[in-house]
Amino acid sequence: MPGRKTHDRIPPRTAGTGTGAAGVAAYRYRGVPQPDPATARAQQALAVLAQLRTTLALRSSRVRALTAELGDCLAQAVCDGVKVAAVAKAAGQPAASIRSAALARGELYPSGQTRSGHLHLIAGLASELAAAEGARSAAEDERTRVLALARKSRLLDDYQLAGASGLKSDEIRKMTRGVGLRVAQPQ
Repeated sequence: MPGRKTHDRIPPRTAGTGTGAAGVAAYRYRGVPQPDPATARAQQALAVLAQLRTTLALRSSRVRALTAELGDCLAQAVCDGVKVAAVAKAAGQPAASIRSAALARGELYPSGQTRSGHLHLIAGLASELAAAEGARSAAEDERTRVLALARKSRLLDDYQLAGASGLKSDEIRKMTRGVGLRVAQPQ
């Protein structure tokens, strides 16, 4: 029997129940130590900051892409003969920025799209860009709140927060100065 051979190789227990040189320990603690609540909160804060860092990177990328696409559409509309004032009204931007966007794109060829088609496309892109900027701003506010809470409770030091959030420690100190310390009293 294979189990019998293994059993025969195990040395017999000595009469002593202590942990002497000849004896084997009579009791071994096999439980898991209780986790430290501060360590768990610090790990949770690090996980939230890592998730917010990824979210902010994705949202910033989306804002950059929409800004570039809107700039191209603005320049194409001006090239196709749409009035700068109408384009500015549809985009919700000043006329000077429309002119500079049109000049920055260089030589464009007429696309043949109608005036209303350009304005509808520009208005849609402008509203989508505003929504993306709002989402990015909300994520930045959430990051600031988490950083302020972690600094206030001293879960992590500024350098650990900087590593998790992707910001410099000086920026974190400036961002979180006065955040979440006072609650506004409703009147």
